[in-house]
Amino acid sequence: MEKKIKITELDYERLSNLVGAARNIKDVELNNLNALAREIRRAEKVDSHFIEPEYVTMNSIVLVKNMETKRPMTVKIVYPKEADFSKGFVSVFSPLGSALLGYKIGDSVKFEAPKGIVTIKIISVEYQPEASKAYSV
Repeated sequence: MEKKIKITELDYERLSNLVGAARNIKDVELNNLNALAREIRRAEKVDSHFIEPEYVTMNSIVLVKNMETKRPMTVKIVYPKEADFSKGFVSVFSPLGSALLGYKIGDSVKFEAPKGIVTIKIISVEYQPEASKAYSV
């Protein structure tokens, strides 16, 4: 059974529109796009004012640990145009970004990386826009 995930209604609306528009772009990896679409469809939609601070939302900064290497990494979940892995800005269209969205502190999530399946654990949400009352970011 899949874990329950939550996303804000605003993230759902923005991402649904973005996924729809991205289907017409030839450079987009359709498998990643379809995975994100499935995740946001199955997620519980929550008003931005009421999402708990331990959930990963768009523009959250998250400390994760790779469960194979035990190495920690801090990433920010961003929209594709803001992605810059060298700064830790991970696109929500990427396997890692779409895997984290909607999960909470303590959850372990799996995603497909170029070298195979990777399991990461969410250690902390260092910044969540909604927890800082930034509801329209």
